[in-house]
Amino acid sequence: MDHKYRKIGKTVLIALISACIVIAAAFLLLLAPAYVETTIPVDSYVIEIDGLSGLAVNGTATLMVPIPANANGEPVMPDTAFTAGDQVFGWQTSIQETPYGKMLAFTTTERSASDILLPTGEMEKKEEPRLLTPVIAVPGNTSVAEFCRSSGGTYATVVFVDGFVEASENATPITFKLEYRGGAGMKHLVTEDTWTTNVHATVAGNASGFVQVPAEYRVIAGGIYF
Repeated sequence: MDHKYRKIGKTVLIALISACIVIAAAFLLLLAPAYVETTIPVDSYVIEIDGLSGLAVNGTATLMVPIPANANGEPVMPDTAFTAGDQVFGWQTSIQETPYGKMLAFTTTERSASDILLPTGEMEKKEEPRLLTPVIAVPGNTSVAEFCRSSGGTYATVVFVDGFVEASENATPITFKLEYRGGAGMKHLVTEDTWTTNVHATVAGNASGFVQVPAEYRVIAGGIYF
């Protein structure tokens, strides 16, 4: 009788081991494609400036916005991502040096301005924190590098407005909507962090020069992907 039970137990054990092997093999077959999948980090930057339509230009009008850069202020997207061809109707784009560092400039000599919408995107091979620069001030007594490694917060950057005919105190406001997203690469089921910066700010249409605006910085932590 004991021999019979031992034989049955052995059969059940073998069946269980076989089932586990089949399940493990099926799991590996499903997991293998994801394991070898590699996704290159991407820098995506959407620039939208509203309230310009109908504003009179005083000879030449110029707007400038921040550009994506790493903690050392080095741009992470090539100049050609913004300046290749006439990407925005009625506006010329260029990278300009300013007292705060490099910024993306929009220039027009048309009699009246038009709204701006410029979506850009570039593959990025480096895995490093990045945000929109220039960075004028960060919260607390920290460096830009330390701030970039945190989970996020609000820092100060600048935009530039000049060359529009001065209007009354009720001048049409200009709205800057800047949305940057970088990182999120994946290799061997491990995703890297995603870095985002958003600027949603309104500036008077008769403003002249640099205007400090808030930027919301956020880090979305990476990890194991299933």
